[in-house]
Amino acid sequence: MRQSIVPLFIASVMSAADVMYDGSRVHYESHGPGKDAVVLIHGWTCDLTFWSGQAGVYEKRRALLVDLPGHGRSEKPDVQYTQERFARAIEAVMRDAGVERATLVGHSMGVPVAITFLRLFPARTKALVMVDGSVPRPPKDDADRAGQKARLGLLSRSLREPNYRETAQQMIEMMFSDKTTPAQRAEIRSRMTAAPSHVMASAIEGMAALEPVKPGENYKVPAMAIMAAKPGREGYDAYLRTVFPNLKYEEWDGSGHFLMMESPGRFNRALDGFLTASGLP
Repeated sequence: MRQSIVPLFIASVMSAADVMYDGSRVHYESHGPGKDAVVLIHGWTCDLTFWSGQAGVYEKRRALLVDLPGHGRSEKPDVQYTQERFARAIEAVMRDAGVERATLVGHSMGVPVAITFLRLFPARTKALVMVDGSVPRPPKDDADRAGQKARLGLLSRSLREPNYRETAQQMIEMMFSDKTTPAQRAEIRSRMTAAPSHVMASAIEGMAALEPVKPGENYKVPAMAIMAAKPGREGYDAYLRTVFPNLKYEEWDGSGHFLMMESPGRFNRALDGFLTASGLP
């Protein structure tokens, strides 16, 4: 049920709105008319403003930009921030905005959120764009599984400590590259460290709890991945093609985690080209 709509600039082109999901308010922006839309999903402790450099792509289309529950201008109750909560909140936004099918563009944590949406609502998913995020793989063995659990448990506990912002700050610093400008670094730090401790920790736990891709689980939807090249990512494209056989893959040397902010022109050309070539809105 729609709670409010606040027109911004030209009401017929873009509006900001809130929708209630599971007892709390979820904020989003809606651009243009239509039943099929590009839906942009930000990453862990980020918000919809992280896509501002992509305005040239989404402003000419039907598009939705969502502040996930606990993030940005959405409410931040002390609940479990699972990937399913995020995915179902996106579906609630789509219903509120009159959108039937989505091309999901997810950055970082937005990728497992988009995977969860695809699993829950396959008929409502037209395509998927993955931006420097991970599709969960099964652990190699029991030792690998135990190691992953221990590392993530330590991280989630540290994000519930009084100095949790220092932990988050250390994580954020590792996401930058030489292409991340000082102004971008300051903005990213400010927005990400503003997230409450319970949101930071629970969202990490939610990512850790996401079911890995099962053997034979694959999707024929058009898909694209734009990844920052880094050690340990060798062969990731081959793995992704077992899940998304219709995959376009790009790996960018010298880029950081926020590559859509660092190189908006290049990113927008890649995204716009994929949407156009795939016949997507």
